[in-house]
Amino acid sequence: MRKIYGRNIHIFFKAHRERILIRARLMPLWWLLPVVMLCSSALCGVLVKLGGPRFLDQPVARSAHSHATPRGGGAGVVFAFFLFVVTLHTTGHLTSVQLWVLSCAIPIAMAGFVDDLRPLPVRIRLPLHLAAAIVALVLLGPVPEPFFSGWLLLPLWFQSLLLMLALVWLLNLYNFMDGIDTLAAGQALFVAGIAGVMLWLQGDAIAWVCAGLAAAIVGFMVWNLPPAKLFLGDVGSTFLGFVLGLIALLTHFSGALSVWVWVLLMGAFIADTTCTLLVRTVRGLSVTQGHSTHAYQHLARRWGSHTKVSLVMTVINVVWLLPLAWMAHRHPHYGVGLSISGIVPLMIMAALVGAGNEQDTE
Repeated sequence: MRKIYGRNIHIFFKAHRERILIRARLMPLWWLLPVVMLCSSALCGVLVKLGGPRFLDQPVARSAHSHATPRGGGAGVVFAFFLFVVTLHTTGHLTSVQLWVLSCAIPIAMAGFVDDLRPLPVRIRLPLHLAAAIVALVLLGPVPEPFFSGWLLLPLWFQSLLLMLALVWLLNLYNFMDGIDTLAAGQALFVAGIAGVMLWLQGDAIAWVCAGLAAAIVGFMVWNLPPAKLFLGDVGSTFLGFVLGLIALLTHFSGALSVWVWVLLMGAFIADTTCTLLVRTVRGLSVTQGHSTHAYQHLARRWGSHTKVSLVMTVINVVWLLPLAWMAHRHPHYGVGLSISGIVPLMIMAALVGAGNEQDTE
């Protein structure tokens, strides 16, 4: 019996040797995660104490808060996250290309930081966003096939164009959805955390990028719990959307995780924003002016609680989207179909809540 048991251990180690060695090599990085969290939280605390009047988000008619609150907390997330990313590179856990791809999110954060101080016109922001997306895609190289799970074959240049637009859409999507306490940060934490676990199970070093991002977000969320003492601001919301898109592409291009896994993990935000903009377009309402007609905003007003909305979003993520994302991970050739099946019902739910309508519907 002892020989059989020993032989089984040997067979298991031999089969999983590479993954076990990778995980063992990365284990010393665990102690850095609390440092990332504390660094992010400390920087956010400085912004709360010393931000000054230029960082105050004054409530307006469409705001979900009633008191002036400091914004720009995303700066702490960005700084702490990139300290960790640079450490990963210097210790040999990230390649130079991966580092440069992730660094394309820095100009996005910088533009967001300036926008938090003084609004930047679209004619400045949009070209910068597009340029950052183009540079990232050039660094990544040709789009791997099959991108659409083999269902649809498109020219490589057209796939690259779609990915460029998707990256810009993601950063705007997170900006749109950052309207109540903890929602955008909590969603990013869910996406980074679940993707990190999936990558960890494969022994992929990008799992540590996800872990570092999650730790930085937790440090910020200490200040963002209702009633929030600090908001992400454009520096945080646009950065989170863009950097999650970059991480998704890194894993898709390497073959570690299909991009459709990420689409499903972000499905709640994608459904709400897409439904809201479609309804506003059909009704002839502006999609560029600020508004508060997203489904989550209707629910926050109806329930009078940010916490309840965030909890509902968490339940949707865990009960509905997570199982579908896991299926897309295990069966990538069904990724497109699973994404449609997961997001369309959420869009219908958002429409029933009143997404895109100026008036709340009961």
